[in-house]
Amino acid sequence: MKIIINAKIDDTNELYNLYHTNKIEKIVLSKDDILNKNLDKINLDGKILIPGGIDSHVHFNDPGFTHQEDFTTGTTSAALGGVTTIVDMPCTSMPPVTNKANLLNKLEKIEKKAVVDFAFWGGINGGDEINLNTLKELKGSGATAFKIYTISGMPTYQALSYAKIDKLFNLAQNEDYIFAFHAEDLNVIESSINNLTTGEEKTVDGYLKSRPTLAETESIKSIIDIAKKYNTKVHIVHISSKEGLELVESYKYATSETCPHYLEFTESDLHTLKGRLKTAPVVKSENDKMYLRESVINGKIDFIVTDHAGTNYEKNKLSEDFSKVYNGIPGTQFMIPYLFTSFYDTKEVSLKRMIEITSTNSAKLYGLYPKKGCLEIGSDADFTILEKKDFIVDENNLASKGKYSPFNGKKFSYQINKTVLRGEVIFDINNKNISSVNGEFIKSKRSMHEY
Repeated sequence: MKIIINAKIDDTNELYNLYHTNKIEKIVLSKDDILNKNLDKINLDGKILIPGGIDSHVHFNDPGFTHQEDFTTGTTSAALGGVTTIVDMPCTSMPPVTNKANLLNKLEKIEKKAVVDFAFWGGINGGDEINLNTLKELKGSGATAFKIYTISGMPTYQALSYAKIDKLFNLAQNEDYIFAFHAEDLNVIESSINNLTTGEEKTVDGYLKSRPTLAETESIKSIIDIAKKYNTKVHIVHISSKEGLELVESYKYATSETCPHYLEFTESDLHTLKGRLKTAPVVKSENDKMYLRESVINGKIDFIVTDHAGTNYEKNKLSEDFSKVYNGIPGTQFMIPYLFTSFYDTKEVSLKRMIEITSTNSAKLYGLYPKKGCLEIGSDADFTILEKKDFIVDENNLASKGKYSPFNGKKFSYQINKTVLRGEVIFDINNKNISSVNGEFIKSKRSMHEY
């Protein structure tokens, strides 16, 4: 048995002691507790302790694209950022996780590389026939949800047409699945590209014009219109626009996420930051950013993720032809410090809400709760400990293979003091060293009635 004492875990002025092994055994008010001198103690002196962070949308590229990221560098980034559980996407590994055999292959390749606990997305490739038995096998193997693209540049992971989405929802309407969408409309994007002037497609302005807000809204509207026919649960990933989120709000079985870069940056920043900020969807207007920020505060956004996707900056982010610049940024290492700086330190968001957006809500949606995402008796002893201390973001300190960040040079007011995974300190700011690899595969046990 170990004990963490004098921890701030809620919005009161009280401090708490948390007794744990690899799981939480007891939580008591510090002022009421008589300590056992023989227990291994960590005294937080009032520092914030929250459930271990969950980043449920990452691309760690392993196996298959490990020149860009691998599971060790990705999960090390997570540990440094106070994230104790990640959910890895199915599309950026080879073979993609579109059936049970591919899931097991991926598990075999990466399970001894994981520094933090991990779960897997399942995927649906538009080039394959829809097979409910395949989906059942994937879900039975622990897949949290199914990722679908309405536009894709990946030959091994093609987009689904709206007709095929309709067929999928019809076949699966009596099943307990979550279908999650990268929602950008292919026709809108192709038409936008065709309207660019000669050479414009190679510029930042051309990229912004090629992926307008209409691409996101048309896709979300089409998905939700189909979902309403069958009462299908859908999740829209990395929402980037006000109008897109408003469409999600209109459907009771839809959930949403956004990312730090959509909460902090706009299209004007893309001209300055260029490759450091290039993502798909692209960042939008100041009005979109402010609406998304307000939605984090008022609860309309369900949770925050990073869409972490690193690459070699020098090789893939510096082309003079902006259309050839890689879409993706590493983010999991700075997500929690950014959110606490930008929303909690400003007193716009309570600690309770911070816990919801950094762990609890995604844990519930993807069937990881109450093992993950909460401070409850019997839950895993996963803790993120924060201290209020300024630091300047230095992209050179990223554990990711991608040594770049749009936040480079920005001052954050909260930093990760310690990261604890199942009772073991895996990162300590005073030590700087990551513990030995001990991450475990977490199977989803989702019920559609849980969230």
